Amino acid sequence: MGRVLGIDFGMKRIGIARSDPMKMIASPLKTIVAGKTLEETADLVVKECNDVETIVLGLPLLLSGEDSDTTTRVREFAAILEKKSGLPLILWDERLTSKQIEKLMIEDNVSRKKRTQHLDTLSATLILQNYLDGVSHGSG
Repeated sequence: MGRVLGIDFGMKRIGIARSDPMKMIASPLKTIVAGKTLEETADLVVKECNDVETIVLGLPLLLSGEDSDTTTRVREFAAILEKKSGLPLILWDERLTSKQIEKLMIEDNVSRKKRTQHLDTLSATLILQNYLDGVSHGSG
């Protein structure tokens, strides 16, 4: 059984999470520094696709459900990544994911420096876990 890779895309940093082989639990994997181009960034992500059968990429929609400038960039990245990886790619609504993670870390008195270090991977983990939970309950 292959794993699922979860991605929280950012212009500076990309958070990456990976599921267990049973596709039930998401775990943080790493944060990578974005490349100079979307193609370069996709190449960096593809290196993390060993034993992965599906990619889930967070889609940062506005609260209204409409696309933003960032959403357009994520859609461009998704097309490039899907082509370079040869894997099916699912765009998953990630509205407020980073805010949820940041709020939890603040409540746990995590320092600003540590929040910055872990925000992207934890956001990717939450995106992926939401996807895995949605699929297991038939809503994905």
